[in-house]
Amino acid sequence: MKTQKKTRPLFIGLYDANLLGIRYLSSTLKTHGYDPNLIFLKTFNSYNVDTPTPQEYDLLYKKISELNPSYIGISIMCSFYLDVVRTIINEIRTLTSAPILIGGAYATLFPEECIKLADVVFRGESEESIIEFTNALEQDQPYEHIDGLTTATPDGPRINPIRPLIKDLNHLPAPDFGAQNMYYINNNRITHGDPQAESHRYELTTSRGCPNRCSYCSNSSIRDLYKGKGPYIRQRSVTDVMEEIIAVKKRNPGLQLLRFWDEIFPWNIDWISDFAAQYKAKIGLPFEIWGHPKLSANAGIETLVDAGLSKIVIGVQSGCPKVRKEIYTRNEKQEDILNCSKILSKAKVPMVIYDFILGHPFETEEDLKATLELCRSLSKPFTLQLHGLSFLPGTPIEEIAVSKGVKTWEEIRAEQNRPLREQYHSMAWWRQGHDATGNEKVYWYTLIYLTQFPYGERIIKSALKNEKLKSNPSRLLMWHRIFNYYQRFRMGLRKLGFMIRRRL
Repeated sequence: MKTQKKTRPLFIGLYDANLLGIRYLSSTLKTHGYDPNLIFLKTFNSYNVDTPTPQEYDLLYKKISELNPSYIGISIMCSFYLDVVRTIINEIRTLTSAPILIGGAYATLFPEECIKLADVVFRGESEESIIEFTNALEQDQPYEHIDGLTTATPDGPRINPIRPLIKDLNHLPAPDFGAQNMYYINNNRITHGDPQAESHRYELTTSRGCPNRCSYCSNSSIRDLYKGKGPYIRQRSVTDVMEEIIAVKKRNPGLQLLRFWDEIFPWNIDWISDFAAQYKAKIGLPFEIWGHPKLSANAGIETLVDAGLSKIVIGVQSGCPKVRKEIYTRNEKQEDILNCSKILSKAKVPMVIYDFILGHPFETEEDLKATLELCRSLSKPFTLQLHGLSFLPGTPIEEIAVSKGVKTWEEIRAEQNRPLREQYHSMAWWRQGHDATGNEKVYWYTLIYLTQFPYGERIIKSALKNEKLKSNPSRLLMWHRIFNYYQRFRMGLRKLGFMIRRRL
């Protein structure tokens, strides 16, 4: 008979009901005999990102009091949520003396800042660290020496060495799914159970690590922390991935879609061939992936389409080679992007999305013209995902901006400390109003946006002949609104189709 363990972990995930990080920690703890609880606070909605309501905060605090955890872990993936984390921790301190833990990408890069809020900071991959820490609490032993942890001392933070990377991902248990140890708080109510258990989609990864070092991504800085700590890019076996999906399908018979959140979906041709064959035979559901202009040009895309690939997102970020290379530290050429576009079109990928970053201080009118030209040359059909540039703390783009004189450190820090809604909305130029961005830039942004629509080319040709629109692009913004409503309606129909099929 197993002895009931006294340590009761609780993890809180913000703005992501699928948060894989805490789900992996939960399943790992379960394999060692612990019984963790998970609370997911809010879901992500790019059209309406805001702090929790007073009622949602109250629901969270009430549930924490009921669960009476031995420790509380909070994952901070992005600095956008720091104000929410501060609010939660300040209130938790009045409810319990349980240690507060912080982990995630932000904690990994800024342990000195996070230890001001928490009792313990976890850096990097933490499946092994959380077991050692929880065992120490269970046995009333000290934990300050554990690798990967940062703790406070009278002389300042004690930052222990980051742990070596987990070499064999197949040894990790699948992320916790469908269990009754979860709670979901959103829309001013709390529900008991896994919020993903009855969803039409399931999200997972087949790998860890990214081959790229884009300047705007925290991956570049985190990768530097792991020098000498083992291979950064690691791949699960196809068999391990299939076992996870098959288990989820059994628990969720209405599953309609798989979404792979790998930084870049694996492009080893042998792995792809094995994956496609097993996926088609055992799973047979549509799936979505992230790709890269260079890697997506390799053989294998048609094999994936045959297996069920329904959507691929390709990061391009700028149509100007100079911006990509000098600002974003990306090395793909124009021909790589166009060749990738042709291959995806020929393979008949049902949905191809190209990701671009607009509305940043580096861009010139010539850069925007280059982006427009590239988008007009992409093989149709495709969809554009356009957003602004966020100077995330600890990313190389901060120093690039300061060195080029487009931002000061004071301006960058002020932007990073803005309220949550303001930070998200600043990444969408059409929410700012053309006066805030500059009429001429809005003119080019809108033309770029219109390249994804068949009728858009007619509007673009007409607009390029009308210089007056540059100073007053209100008519173009009207077209943006019309097509944006159309786009959202089309996406809504796609989601509705999944829901109907699920009910059938």
